[in-house]
Amino acid sequence: MTFRMFAAGASLLALAAPAAADEGMWLPSQMAEVAAKMKEAGAQVPPEQLADLTKAPMNAIVSLGGCSASFVSPQGLVVSNHHCVYGSIQYNSKPGQDYLTDGFLARTRAPKCPPRPAPAST
Repeated sequence: MTFRMFAAGASLLALAAPAAADEGMWLPSQMAEVAAKMKEAGAQVPPEQLADLTKAPMNAIVSLGGCSASFVSPQGLVVSNHHCVYGSIQYNSKPGQDYLTDGFLARTRAPKCPPRPAPAST
């Protein structure tokens, strides 16, 4: 690849408009711009509460076996990325209860699923 080809490609990338996803991970700094979408999707946590990393609930960090998560409610609701909890969701699914496909809505606060066993250390 010549320098000219590289420079042309870099110029095109620099001119490209940033993509805006309607799903996925939203950063705390984006809460003001996604607040309406969050409310429309059913979020009951005020978005400004998720924007300040120095105050609860965002100052409480959780480790999920290599991934991070944050508490977002006094009742223990945790938010993380889908790929971080995929294995646990799959583990707790069973025939007739496919949580990966159908999701899950807790009707009570009683524990629903047993904790996933820790991976064996090698």
